[in-house]
Formats: sequence, C-alpha cells, structure tokens
Amino acid sequence: MARITPLAVLSLAAGLGATWLGARGVGEVPPLGALLSPSVGLWINAADDLPETATAKIAALGDNVDIRYDARSVPHIFAKTDLDAVRALGYVVARDRLFQLELQSRAGEGTLTELVNDVALPADQETRRLGMPRAAERRMRDMDTTGTLYKILRAYADGINAYRTSLSTAQLPMEYKLLQKTPREWLPIHSMHLLNRMGYTLAHSPLELDLLTARALVGDSAARAFWDTSSPVQEPIQPAPHSAPREPLASLPAPGAPDSAAGRMVASLGSRAGPLLWSRDASLPSSDRAAMQQERAFASNNWAVSPSRSASGKALLAGDPHLELTLPSIWFEVHLVVPGVMDVGGVTIPGLPGVTIGYTRAFAWSFTNTGADVMDFWRETVNDAAQSHALRTGRRAAAARIAGGAVPRQERPSHCHRHGVFHAPRPHEQAGA
Repeated sequence: MARITPLAVLSLAAGLGATWLGARGVGEVPPLGALLSPSVGLWINAADDLPETATAKIAALGDNVDIRYDARSVPHIFAKTDLDAVRALGYVVARDRLFQLELQSRAGEGTLTELVNDVALPADQETRRLGMPRAAERRMRDMDTTGTLYKILRAYADGINAYRTSLSTAQLPMEYKLLQKTPREWLPIHSMHLLNRMGYTLAHSPLELDLLTARALVGDSAARAFWDTSSPVQEPIQPAPHSAPREPLASLPAPGAPDSAAGRMVASLGSRAGPLLWSRDASLPSSDRAAMQQERAFASNNWAVSPSRSASGKALLAGDPHLELTLPSIWFEVHLVVPGVMDVGGVTIPGLPGVTIGYTRAFAWSFTNTGADVMDFWRETVNDAAQSHALRTGRRAAAARIAGGAVPRQERPSHCHRHGVFHAPRPHEQAGA
C-alpha cells in the first residue's frame, strides 16, 4: 500500500487551492484561470500585435483609407473624404485606447459601477446629481441627425465599433480580462458624456468654497482681498502695452472677526468641503499635504513668439493645458489628410472626433484654461416632511433615475436624485416584515 507523505498532502492541497482560485476566485481576487490561459489570457496581450501590414473592414467606409504608423507609432491617416478620415480615426483610437474610451465616457455618464462595481458608486452619484447624463441626453435629442456634427459623431462610432467587433476573446484588452467584462457598443452620445466630463474638469475651480472658508476664518473683507470673485480679465499679451501693473496694487486689510454664518455653512458641508485646508496642513498626512500643494499649483499657460523674434525666423507656439497626468495619457497623437480638405496633425482626446490641439500647414493652435469663475454653488432647502412622506409611500422612488445595465452588488439599491441619494429599504424594513 502506497504511503501518503506530508509533502504529497501539501501538494494536493496546493493543487486543489490553485484549481479553486482559477475557477472561482477568492474575495476581491477574480477567477485567474482564464487570465493565465496561454491561449486567451494575459500572455496574448504581452505580444507585439502591430504587424508590418494589415487590412481591416469598416462597414460604412466610402472608399479605401491608408493608415501608416511612423517610428513613434503615430498613425497617419490618408482618406478620400472627411467622414472616412473620422471613421479611421475612431478605429485607430479604439485599437490603442479601447478601455480608456469606455472608462472616460462612463465617468461622464455616471455608469462606472456597471464596469468596476460599487467602488465607483460615489463618483456615479456625484455625476448624476450634477445632471451631466441628462444634459447629454437633451443635447443628443435636440441634435439634427442630418447635420454635420451628428454625421461626424456617427462616423467616429462606426470606426470604434468596427475595431471592437473584430476582437476575439483572446484579443480583448487586459483591463477587460481582469474585470471579466466585454467592451460595450460605442454610441454618439458617449462622446457627449465625455465632453461634459471634460467641461466639468476644466470648470471645477470652486472659488466660492474657498471664499466661504476664508470668511469663516477672517471675515468678509479680508477674505475677498484674496478671493475676489469679480477679478479683471487677464491680459494675454506680454509684455503688456503699458508699464502699469495689470491689476491695481492695494493694501491688504487686517483679518476681521470670523463670519459665524459662513462658519456654520462650512461645518454643514463637512471638514473637507473645500480646497482651502491651509489651517489644517500641519495635521494632514504627508500624502494629503502633497495633494493640496499640487492643487494650489494647478494652472494652465501658453505663449507665442513672432517670426521677427525667433532665431529661425518662424513663428513659435507652446501650449501647456496642465491637465492631470494619467496613464494612458489623455492625449492621442494623430495626423489626418484628406486632399483638398484637410492636412492636420496634433493630439486628440480619445472619445472626441477631432484634433484638439494641433497644426496645419498654415497655422497652429493651443488651449489654456483661464481659471474663470464659471461654477456656482447654492444651498437648497428641502421640505423634509414631504420628502419623508414620499419616501414612505414610495413616490420618491418612482421619480428616481436608475442606470441601465447591471445593478451594483449592495445590501440595497441606491437611487440618485438631485436632492441626494435615496436607498431602497432592506427586506427587514419592509412593511409587515
């Protein structure tokens, strides 16, 4: 009779554990069997998938399009029509940034939970409370489907979907494999969701919250000396055509008595409601202090030099939008050529069908964020009695907006409304339970 050794027992236990982990996963760890498969797993993603030559089909393409990649892997697209160029742009962007496309559009749609589960629920709740998905839906509803903008959005979606549907399970980007998800169909409205999210990112300079917090500390006069909500427009040309300062010099008033009303408002918003945390910097963890310093340094700038002032005798343009560093980058470099129509190079944002910052043979352009005050905050008073009654009778839930697709795995569903987040009752809270 064969003797069972401790080593054999350990080997058997390890084998059974590995089999279980591969098939079922443990806790937050997903099943690893498919990920480690040599035929469809992550090994496939490590291979160089850019052949010397390749041919692909886009159903709506009007004519052949030639795409050539240079030594830096920048695609150069040569098309007969502008819409075919946009279709090809969607295809090459999807080829390199498919997961980024979906992630960014879902961030503006408030449906990240459908992709990454309830870890993204707070972000989705904020997006929906701000009404960004409804704004995109209204804009698409009012858009002329025979107009140029819609045709461009549709052509871009055609290109993305042509690449998406060409993928086998083995060819899916590794992020989808790790999440055990598949790419969704790209629709024209997804570009609108991304555009709204970018607008919110560029507008998110909560000056009123800074001012409110400062008023709570030093009173209104001293606070407004630092956070003037009606500051003059900056002069873009340097040197300015006069010797006086761009803004008049003035003495700073002494700190006054704290504004008690502002203090109560700050307290009601929470201790971390605004970016102004200087009074508590010493007590913050080092990572939070670094984040605050980065936030205060957030800026955007550009400059141009005329041909008469450059060594080459040609104009120079530099632009630095100061968007956050991301991996992958928010930018995707591309070159589009349609004979007699356009010859433009530069960078595009994955999800938006156009060159955001770039150049032609005649001119170049860039963008900078002025830091203007374009966002307002207000306090809304809710009839608590009516709200409680509506919640008890269930009428509030009827007015709530619920995302399509999978429901996040929670103890009870959450419904977003502009007045806040409402939770469905747990089973033991139901009447008669």
